[in-house]
Amino acid sequence: MAQNFSFDNAAFHFVRTDGPNGFLVPFILSYIAFAALATAINLGVQYLMFGSLNGFAERIAGGIVPTNQLASVGLYYLVLLAIGAIFWAVFEAAVQRRYVLDEGFSLKFGGDELRLLVVGLLWFVSFFGSYIVMIVALLLPLSALNSNGVSPIAPLLFFLVALGYFGVWIWVAVKLSAASALTIRDKKIRFFHSWGATRGRFWALFGAFLLLFIIVIVTYILSVGVALGVSLGGGINVSDSGLMIIMGNPQPIGPMFFVMAFVMSLVQALFLYIWAGPAALAAKTDPRSGGRANVADEFA
Repeated sequence: MAQNFSFDNAAFHFVRTDGPNGFLVPFILSYIAFAALATAINLGVQYLMFGSLNGFAERIAGGIVPTNQLASVGLYYLVLLAIGAIFWAVFEAAVQRRYVLDEGFSLKFGGDELRLLVVGLLWFVSFFGSYIVMIVALLLPLSALNSNGVSPIAPLLFFLVALGYFGVWIWVAVKLSAASALTIRDKKIRFFHSWGATRGRFWALFGAFLLLFIIVIVTYILSVGVALGVSLGGGINVSDSGLMIIMGNPQPIGPMFFVMAFVMSLVQALFLYIWAGPAALAAKTDPRSGGRANVADEFA
């Protein structure tokens, strides 16, 4: 059955999910529309703040530090980070309602989205904290090995610590991957509860995520290649003007920018949708309920 948990069902849950049809098209179109609006506002505000990236870079290179602009930039990017988090929460909630609750397409900002913002914050804190732990784990042994210089085995030690860090982080990330789906299912913040929902399912989930990652990366590379071919075929030549001119002056970007932005938004929307599938199926078939789908009431 498509709703039983297995590697096959987890990897392809995005095409085997229950519920009403007609979700994906409005979801993708809405994502592209919101992304385009956010990008346009972002570029407009940046252009007003910097004048142009060329001029900003030239002032920095000339020893002129525009402190007022730098302070505004810092505040602006904090606001941008908050808007990006809200953007993610709104579309993540829509996807999880589709998978976990078998609902149709809807975008809103309410309790589901606020709870997902907390889940996202917990993800950020967990990642940042583990990164600090990795840095400390690297620096302490390296300094102890040879206080007068870098030890000959330092590169090997660095590699082993980094490999161990990424291995542990992947394991923890997979174990906690059902946090968003459980939060939507139970209408409560369920971050560490994901540990129980993914018990005994690590390798199936890991394999499903890896397969989907490969599919998305290949799709992205092919899409970008086609988009660049279409754009460059339209007479866009950036070799003479340089990257900074392209970034600092919107005029010469032309169709290349819009084609690339459209393709990237399309792939991002697809990625968000299919990537949520494996963990959503794990939440729906939580082993604490005997592996049955649609168990929202049992853990509310």
